[in-house]
Amino acid sequence: MRRWMVPVAMLLVLALTVPVGAQSDEARLSDVEQEIDALNQRIKAQKEIKDQRAAAVAAVAGRLEELQAQISEVQGRVDSKELDIASQESELVDLETSLSSLEAQIARTQLEVRQTKETVQERAVDLYMSRSLNVGGVLLAVNEMADVSVGLEYAGQVIEDSEALIRRLEVLEHQEELQQEQVEANKQRTQEILVALEVEREGLVADRTLLEEKEAEVAVELDAVKDLLAEVQSDINEVEGELTALEREQEKIEAAIRAAQSAGGEKLGSLRWPVGGSVSSPFGYRVHPISGVRKLHTGVDISVGAGVEIVAAGNGVVILASWYGGYGNAVVIDHGAGLSTLYAHQSKLAVSVGQSVSDGEVIGYVGSTGYSTGPHLHFETREFGTPVDPMPFLNG
Repeated sequence: MRRWMVPVAMLLVLALTVPVGAQSDEARLSDVEQEIDALNQRIKAQKEIKDQRAAAVAAVAGRLEELQAQISEVQGRVDSKELDIASQESELVDLETSLSSLEAQIARTQLEVRQTKETVQERAVDLYMSRSLNVGGVLLAVNEMADVSVGLEYAGQVIEDSEALIRRLEVLEHQEELQQEQVEANKQRTQEILVALEVEREGLVADRTLLEEKEAEVAVELDAVKDLLAEVQSDINEVEGELTALEREQEKIEAAIRAAQSAGGEKLGSLRWPVGGSVSSPFGYRVHPISGVRKLHTGVDISVGAGVEIVAAGNGVVILASWYGGYGNAVVIDHGAGLSTLYAHQSKLAVSVGQSVSDGEVIGYVGSTGYSTGPHLHFETREFGTPVDPMPFLNG
């Protein structure tokens, strides 16, 4: 989930290859260095937001993992219930088949019971009607030994047949009773399965509903991740695109300043502080807050309140006085011998191009225009268009 955090340094390197639209030299003058510095400040200010978004993405990733675990658990229950339901439905089919078979067996047993009872009853009637001709009487009525043997066999057969019929009737009745008990047991089991199936099906419906809800939550969280990543990427692209464009303009800006400057005259040995205040950000290389690359801060930032007068750091001619992108309202003064000074983020300009100014003359007022996080003066010194540290001139 965290593979989106591609090193921004790599992205910046790639972004440096992006071409920028052509602009007039005047429109590009001096504003590049100040815009780079302002963008660095802006990136630093947004770093906390970026970190918060990264934490938000990580939190969403955690929720997604939790939801996936819940989905797996619910899916397991759904699968188990579906298997139970299939097993119970199969058992129901077997029970129904068994019941049909038992009912057919009971019908046959009952038929045999009726037939046997009828036979027993008929035999009982026959025996009753022949009571006068009992076995003893039959035997006394014969004269020869052969006749006695026949009589004994007949009498024994009659008795045995009657007892066998009675025993068969008892067996059939017991068999019918057992079959009826099995039918009742099957019916009871069928009812139990039907109740269990109802519970299982209700649980299955609930689990499937829960599963759909969890999957919907996952979809929402995934959309949230995509939105967060899109915001982060948008911020990175915007800032890196601006940085890349500004950095690619550096040489052109320096060339434009050199073209507008006067190379003659004697170089000033020292400069006046353009405003009273403390330096909040010095000139020099510093580590870029996101890319980790060392970048040049092309001037000094002087902390001072809005509306304070800005004065010329020395005698010279105004060669630029206008809005210059990230510099906001800015003035560039040519002091001769290739030295120029730049005053950025002004709330209001007090001079115009071509105007000669004297050391200490008001040229504008402190503001927070362009890429600025608050009122201050960004002050630069350049030699033939190249930024140099102002402090040796100011302290000279």
